[in-house]
Amino acid sequence: MNKKLWYIQQLDLFKGLAKDKLQGIESLFAMKEYCKREVIFEPGDKDKVFLVKTGQVELYQITPSGKKVIVERLLPGSFFGDLGTDGDSELFVEATTDSYVCSLNKDKFFSMVSQYPELSEKLMKQLFNRLTHVEKRMSSIASDSAFQRIIKLLLNLGKKKADDSMIVSEKFTHEELSQMLGISRQTVTTLINQLEKKGLITRQGKSIQFDPTRLKQFSTS
Repeated sequence: MNKKLWYIQQLDLFKGLAKDKLQGIESLFAMKEYCKREVIFEPGDKDKVFLVKTGQVELYQITPSGKKVIVERLLPGSFFGDLGTDGDSELFVEATTDSYVCSLNKDKFFSMVSQYPELSEKLMKQLFNRLTHVEKRMSSIASDSAFQRIIKLLLNLGKKKADDSMIVSEKFTHEELSQMLGISRQTVTTLINQLEKKGLITRQGKSIQFDPTRLKQFSTS
């Protein structure tokens, strides 16, 4: 089995498809390895859709004042690029770790999806979930205090554990968190320290753990 086909089989979007269908899909994609902090997509790029196979990529914008604002981070199985929106995209996308990313012409991508209804359904769910996630975070930035913003961000980034607690295991620097929240790095450091002193989070190395039920109680205070 070739390397590209093996990666495709591991992605939720393509799970359940017969091998002959997977081989047909695999032949459409071009795969490339990107080094950490290498730009994959930038404003003006058109006619391509990208699929994250391994690693992690970051979508961000640059404000008129030159400030970087992180929109979201995407894990394996996520799509980005020219998905048919009107106007030019203002997004940059770069690898935050060494990553394998596949690309496909936009028209071929939508033709592929239309052939397999199960892909279309999964893709729509993924895009809807991403849109909801981004809208909630943007709304929080516009209306919440910095303390509320960081709590809601941790709840969004956290993954459930077997004991119903949550963990943010990805290695986000305080600078990266500040770019997601629209506040200074120093403020992020202060808020993280406050949350820890209040017993609302615990830090183990680069990970942050917390009880989501307890943390939610402070997201509207």
